[in-house]
Amino acid sequence: MGCAHSSAGPAADPAPATAAEASSPDTGSDAARRAQARALTQKVFGPEAQATQRKQQKVRRLMAATGAEDTGRMMMDMMTQHFQRASNIPPGFLEKFREVAREESMVDLLVPVYMKHFSEEDLDAAIAFHESPAGKRFLAAQPLVLQEAKEVGEQWGVRLAQKTLRALAEEEAARRPQPARHEGQEL
Repeated sequence: MGCAHSSAGPAADPAPATAAEASSPDTGSDAARRAQARALTQKVFGPEAQATQRKQQKVRRLMAATGAEDTGRMMMDMMTQHFQRASNIPPGFLEKFREVAREESMVDLLVPVYMKHFSEEDLDAAIAFHESPAGKRFLAAQPLVLQEAKEVGEQWGVRLAQKTLRALAEEEAARRPQPARHEGQEL
């Protein structure tokens, strides 16, 4: 399980017997090294470290349930397609890019982001939802929803642009000086 002194507190270190021993650089540095070792052991194997590992596992489980790895692969495909269209990339770049990307997982980069913004309770609830039948249907529908939302957004943007151009034209027309009219005169 653990080492014999991992549960021992500060009292486990015997105090120097004399004032001379306390001021001795060797004894002081030994005590300091033991204290550092205890602190490191607590940090690596203690309850906080175990909680952090448990939370990291939950983040990874949620990311797997939501298809984050697939999203990362899609991003990689989009980047490589972009590079393929570029005419100024050096020979062998795409192959090396894919190789380097395999060594650096997008999921590994995102785990700390999820850990920062979600509590363990939030992760538990999100996992429960995404692993439920309703959550699975929700995830399965997302690509279609996103595609249709993109189309709706594009149509909305075009409509807004047209309204904006009309409004600008009307404002411009209102600012232009109108020719003076005299009674009985036709324009």
